[in-house]
Amino acid sequence: MKEIWDILDENGNRTGKSMEKEYSIKPGIYHQGADIWIINSDNKILIQKRSPRKKLSPGVWAMTGGSVIKGETSKETIKRETKEELNIDLEIENMNLIKKYRTGNVWLDVYMIRKDINLDDVVMQEDEVVEVKWASCEEIDEIYKNNQFIENRWEFVRNIMRSIQYIGKSVEVKIDRPLGSEHPKYPGHIYPINYGFVPNTISGDGEELDCYILGENVPLKTYQGKCISVIHRLEEDDDKLIIVPEGKQYNTKQIKELTNFQEKYYKNTIIM
Repeated sequence: MKEIWDILDENGNRTGKSMEKEYSIKPGIYHQGADIWIINSDNKILIQKRSPRKKLSPGVWAMTGGSVIKGETSKETIKRETKEELNIDLEIENMNLIKKYRTGNVWLDVYMIRKDINLDDVVMQEDEVVEVKWASCEEIDEIYKNNQFIENRWEFVRNIMRSIQYIGKSVEVKIDRPLGSEHPKYPGHIYPINYGFVPNTISGDGEELDCYILGENVPLKTYQGKCISVIHRLEEDDDKLIIVPEGKQYNTKQIKELTNFQEKYYKNTIIM
């Protein structure tokens, strides 16, 4: 029996109509897809090689993903697909939405999740997957450059994946907006914490990678601390590192409260 998909409009909204699964869809008709990027505690990414028998993009590397069946949420699709293709159980509540975009006739909800998986426990669905491995951002970049990664995926998440690589590492920050200073463009907007950037980096917005410094109550010029989290802005290709003193920890609620003076203007997700 064929899958049934909801038909979406050009803005990704459900039209109330549905269709059977098709590999060739008329222009102007869209359906929902969902991807998941699984990242372990070493900040490596789980990728899978698609079966050469696949009709679409056979034999290339990819993240796990699939089409959303009528009646499913995109998170439920991810849970179903990872179980079917890899025999991996993912917890829906731990999935972070990091991107929504359209590619071809598919509107994609893109998620990431933290999970350590023993590859010996993976059971590959034979007609879908032929190989799985953990890969660094640099390794995936190389696969992508050699046209061996599925199209219209890695290029949309590469920047956030690079930002996540800082989590758990010591980071040197230059402070350009110290605690108590005023925003250069918005008079009256005062920084209640130190804010700076990582020198010699390029973020998705073309500027240096920005940082919030938590746990320091005096104005600073430079700072060396540990990155414990990334704030990812969903509607911009822009990330903010959360830097704290070594040995200090903050949970997502605390990070949200301390950065709300600025992040309240943006849709974002906090990645730990």
